Amino acid sequence: MKKLLFCSALSLGTLGSAQKLKKEDVVGFWKLKESGFYEGKKKEVKAFDNCRLMRNYAIREDGFAVYNYIEGEVGNCIPSEPRLSFWKIVGNRIQFYMDDKNILEEVVVTLHKDKTMTFSSYIPVPFKDKDPELEKELNTVHYDILEKQY
Repeated sequence: MKKLLFCSALSLGTLGSAQKLKKEDVVGFWKLKESGFYEGKKKEVKAFDNCRLMRNYAIREDGFAVYNYIEGEVGNCIPSEPRLSFWKIVGNRIQFYMDDKNILEEVVVTLHKDKTMTFSSYIPVPFKDKDPELEKELNTVHYDILEKQY
């Protein structure tokens, strides 16, 4: 997760359609259903157990969001301190932020008819680096499929 937050904090990744989001599309309690990344055009799904699949977002009408991050394995689930932030829609993305200068996470959102949405890394400009492995890592698009609970 540290790697994902690091990547997200650097405003990584672009994937998905350019659909226009509305507040009512994203407000609610969203539980992680699937997570992974794209290796080229191939989707690589992370093998999460039910403990890690307890990760969730509560995106509230009042502009606050709570992210609950769970690590560990079934029988030894370790919740982190919930992350409270503000959120706003920017085109087809959601920004989770502390203030105007501190974006915690920015994701491209794709809505689906089955009451799920996908958060994908937002990379406005591909990173360039002398180290090809680091460059590949920084430009990898990660995704989370979230299922609306209510």
